Amino acid sequence: MKKTTLCIICLIFGIASALAEPSTCKILYLIPFDSENYTSPYVKEIEDIETVRSYQLMGFWNGAQMAIEEMSKGENINFEVIVRDISNNEAKLRRIMEDRELMSGVDLIIGPFFSKLFSIAAEYAKQYRIPIVNPFTNRQDFVEGNEYVYKLIPSLEARPAMIAFLAQQSGASPIIIYGDSSSQNKEMLAYLKYFRDNHIAFEITPNASSVVSRLIPDRPQFVVTFYDNPAQNLIISRNLIYSKKTDNLTFVVPQTWLDSKTYDIEYYSKLNLHFFSDYYVDYDAEKTKTFVYNYTQKYGVPPSLENFAFQGYDITCYFAQLVLNQFDHDRVKVSPIAFPLSFDKSSDGGYENVNVQFLEVKDDEIIPSLY
Repeated sequence: MKKTTLCIICLIFGIASALAEPSTCKILYLIPFDSENYTSPYVKEIEDIETVRSYQLMGFWNGAQMAIEEMSKGENINFEVIVRDISNNEAKLRRIMEDRELMSGVDLIIGPFFSKLFSIAAEYAKQYRIPIVNPFTNRQDFVEGNEYVYKLIPSLEARPAMIAFLAQQSGASPIIIYGDSSSQNKEMLAYLKYFRDNHIAFEITPNASSVVSRLIPDRPQFVVTFYDNPAQNLIISRNLIYSKKTDNLTFVVPQTWLDSKTYDIEYYSKLNLHFFSDYYVDYDAEKTKTFVYNYTQKYGVPPSLENFAFQGYDITCYFAQLVLNQFDHDRVKVSPIAFPLSFDKSSDGGYENVNVQFLEVKDDEIIPSLY
């Protein structure tokens, strides 16, 4: 009996010891701080600092550190973090990736951020069998033939796919494209190819008055424009408003329209204006308020999408959890602040985020579209 009791006690202590053993997560960050080419930036206005690459990417790293610190406190995790400054120096990247002592035990690689060097790093990651994250490009070729790649920005083809689906659901046909058919606009070409390949009815016109003449007031319709010239933007916007045909219109524009100083967001509200974005932050959400407060207290400046602080935080939280859950996406319980993630695996390669952000201007605010 004593022997049985002793065995049970030993078993309990063994289980407790195993439970107490911290999980480990070794992450290699390849971030383009560009310190090798750094010169003191010329800053005329305070906003100009956000165009300095070193400043922008320091925000990404600060957000990542926030995630690591939070997870270290809240869960039984040991993080080993390696950071290397990689911009466009191919030789430096190869030295890092060929350092087997450095790469030993690495669970995850985040970066490089630029396309050419990411392609090189992804091949090394495939050899080492280490998952690698591409944060900021929509290029599809990185995923093909490499099951270790995670691409976070949805491909351009995801946008026309969503527009086609929404138009079909609402009965809006044909889709009207306001653009120059001879243009080499990459996004526009993606739309045209998708619509043609999938037999989606559309009409294309380079003329603002022709767009208006095609609208039928009592019928839902989609107009998609690829023009990003303040004068042309103003022409089509005025034509639409004066036509009084906007009640059933969904007007899809480039995100850069929102940065225009030609007119304010109140003007846009009258157009039922929609746009795609890689990120969206709900600043009224409690999680966002907490993060903004903690980040500002720690670093003395607020986080923003422009300094990539939210993105660094979201990516680190999600993928650290993915590592700790043996890359089972269903077990990851992370709610990103700005970077909604939902992955599909390609048949012969890696994973792509398919969560497309479709936003609208409504009541003078930017919110997720209610479609």
